[in-house]
Amino acid sequence: MNAQSPPERYELYRIILDYEALQDGFMDRIDDLNTTLDQIDVAGGLTRGNAQRLLTKNPGKARSDRPSSASRRTFGWESLGKMLKGTGLALVLVVDDERFAETKEQLVKRKRPAIQAIARQARPTWLFRKEKAREMGKKRWSTVSPSKRKKMLRRAAKAGGKAVARRLTKEQRIERARNAANAMWAAKRELENVL
Repeated sequence: MNAQSPPERYELYRIILDYEALQDGFMDRIDDLNTTLDQIDVAGGLTRGNAQRLLTKNPGKARSDRPSSASRRTFGWESLGKMLKGTGLALVLVVDDERFAETKEQLVKRKRPAIQAIARQARPTWLFRKEKAREMGKKRWSTVSPSKRKKMLRRAAKAGGKAVARRLTKEQRIERARNAANAMWAAKRELENVL
């Protein structure tokens, strides 16, 4: 839903302080419009019968053939928007300092960090250069054991190979597989000829 600023466009209809008052407000508006709940379903884009389930306060007894019939529906993001559209109402949020005063005293202030986030700090230019990056990369790889390095590189190559395979057509994959098999067998024949 879009936030719109001009307050002159709205007429105060009801002050809602809880869920039951919201349901009452919708019911009164539907009475004012002199229409049916089915028409509100159609106008708002709700599923048939949804407005009635959303606005009912006493769901009644559950029927044995429909165990969910006793459960009351509540407004969600979509249904609230559709009900507002179907009834021509808008949800306007206002600050009620008098009602909030007691709750406000119980709130704990958020603690802000004393330093700026690293992303916003200016980076020293002497530290971030190509040569320095290359040096740090070598240093980082020197701490990794050869077996771990081999495992990491194999995983990266495998992922790269799969990514390439996804981009290729079936014919291109077959061609590459044929070329790889021919190269492998040629190398094996050459090795047998040498021995």
